[in-house]
Amino acid sequence: MAKVAFVCNGAEPKNLFPTFVLGSSAAASGDTVYVFFTPGATAALKPGVVENMKKKGFPDLIEMWNGVKSLGGKLYFCELALEACDVKKEDLRDDVELVGATTFMAEIQGAQITFSF
Repeated sequence: MAKVAFVCNGAEPKNLFPTFVLGSSAAASGDTVYVFFTPGATAALKPGVVENMKKKGFPDLIEMWNGVKSLGGKLYFCELALEACDVKKEDLRDDVELVGATTFMAEIQGAQITFSF
């Protein structure tokens, strides 16, 4: 199957829902999914935020999030954000891996599809 990369640039529903609607669909289709959260998405990565984010007419965000994870998707957070946004790793969700942009770029090498929201 394909390798699909997503860059999530914000913590608002307009950034998160498209990332996870398409990401969960790709993962369910057998694609390998990589999601990279930039510093702009920091607020969404605090515990409880994704669980409580709702959007009328859309599937439950945490269910899509968990679906991506359970199907082998990788959720990465940009390590630059720690200093840039004055947060600590322990302030963030446990299910997001802290990586640099170089690591993300190496992981998605050869990706057939890339999205940015």
